[in-house]
Amino acid sequence: MIRSAIPWLVCIVLSLAFPNVGSAQVIDAQFTLVPRPDSGLDFVQRSGTAEQKYIIEVKSTGVALLDVDRDGLLDVFLTAGSTLEKYREGAPGYGCRLFRNKGNLTFEDVTAKCGLGSAKFGWASGAAVADVDGDGWDDLFVTAFGPDRLFLNRAGVFEETTSRSSLDRDGWSTSAAFADLDGDGDLDLYVARYLEFDVNNPPEHGTAFSCLWKEYVVMCGPRGMKAHSDRVYMNRGDGSFEDATTAWKLSGVEPQYGLGVVIADFVGDSRPDVFVANDSSPNHLLENKGDHFQEVGFIAGIGYSEDGQDQAGMGVAVADFDGNGYPDIVVTNFADERNNVYLNQGDGTFFDEADLLGVGPAGQSALSWGVACEDFDLDGRTDIYVANGHVYPQADKVKNTLGYSQRDHLFLEQGGRYREVGKSHGLNLERVSRGAAFGDLDNDGDIDVIVSHLNDLPMVYENRAATGRRALSIRLVQPGKNVGALGSRVDLTYVDATTERRQTRWLLRHGSFQASNDPRCHFGLGAYNGPARVLVTWPDRSKESFPIGGTAREVTLTRGSGKPQLPKTPDGGR
Repeated sequence: MIRSAIPWLVCIVLSLAFPNVGSAQVIDAQFTLVPRPDSGLDFVQRSGTAEQKYIIEVKSTGVALLDVDRDGLLDVFLTAGSTLEKYREGAPGYGCRLFRNKGNLTFEDVTAKCGLGSAKFGWASGAAVADVDGDGWDDLFVTAFGPDRLFLNRAGVFEETTSRSSLDRDGWSTSAAFADLDGDGDLDLYVARYLEFDVNNPPEHGTAFSCLWKEYVVMCGPRGMKAHSDRVYMNRGDGSFEDATTAWKLSGVEPQYGLGVVIADFVGDSRPDVFVANDSSPNHLLENKGDHFQEVGFIAGIGYSEDGQDQAGMGVAVADFDGNGYPDIVVTNFADERNNVYLNQGDGTFFDEADLLGVGPAGQSALSWGVACEDFDLDGRTDIYVANGHVYPQADKVKNTLGYSQRDHLFLEQGGRYREVGKSHGLNLERVSRGAAFGDLDNDGDIDVIVSHLNDLPMVYENRAATGRRALSIRLVQPGKNVGALGSRVDLTYVDATTERRQTRWLLRHGSFQASNDPRCHFGLGAYNGPARVLVTWPDRSKESFPIGGTAREVTLTRGSGKPQLPKTPDGGR
């Protein structure tokens, strides 16, 4: 009886906690595609051939946001793969590109200028960004089929330092995330890995059950192929790493097909835990015991769907959907599988309430990848963006499917449930989407989107929701090696009329699918223009309160200062 009552309580909490502030002037998020010739992002993110005959071809094309030159504007890093023939011959792949944000949502290729022109990326997958050596500059980690790569940012120019660490391992890495796992003040690294693939002896079409889909011969896998174990690396304190996979007992966790990863305190013991979205196998929830991991996904109710099935997990994002102060998890899945919204009960367990909230049925026909939980329309309530695209070109031949190229989805929260409104809000183009990164690219206060596409150019969607509603962006700074305070929790409270409102964000940066996002926490406040208060729970769990003025739109909160600072950054707005 208790379990059956929870769905209705969730709807009531959502509808009461965040009513439509400023409802007399309804302004939804409206995405406008930045014309490709104007954006300057002219890099086709290639991986494999148009036939997509092998599983290695379908998982590349990641995207990361980072401020390479510290000018206050988010730059863009894009990954690409190779072809089986190129890789067998040892020939260079299609490489990766770094684009500097010039303002006004225009970009220029600075790959060579920033020291990445001669980098050997191999068959690149995704990217993770953090200041791993504590010098105040964004560093870059690139996952790949083959050796991963680490680049430290030396005042706007990257130096490859892979050889100083244990990161150049063979295998297939997908998503990665940084966090202070051992509590020593610097950022460690978790790398999700996929499966073993022999480029010289790939599985043949149609020779196993996993090579057939809806009576069509397709690429084989992942079922029937050997999964890789994930890896964890400890920071030595100088931005170099050592392999701690065995020491942290990760080698004893049953390997699955890892694709998406996010790190937060999911079990409520003040340590960062790791959630991994696994393809065609149970998801992992790795509880951090201080010096090792314990796999608790099954007992937490997060390894499977609501009906007890393992799914093909792709991307992952975190938000507090029901206002209870605990991080919930959204997982995107394969076509004909509903995306998950796992609500954290605060006792180490989760319930999948995607169907109740309207997210599951509306997205079931799509094959989903990159994802974010942000307040896209700035009304004070969390929305969901999902990037979609199939893995089988043969999907165009199958009736009653969305086909190979698919439209992305936007779920806006309305009255305790979610409604998919992407088509009416500017998401009209159909592409084979993969990675997606989210951040305020033009510094106008709302969240813009950049989506990577398989064998195509990326797309930049400008969000024009800022007009008429208040946005507040918060940047955190602290002394020590974790300068950007990655892993902090930010609670924003304010009194609207006589009602106290509270919103919670976690500064995670990593998530989605093979992607890295804006390093700021973003809040929508609707029509509210009064003062607020922010409580920061820093990565070491100490707390500090900051007053926020009614006119503030972007602030920097420096640990120990007790007061916000206005940014000294350029306005990149259109």
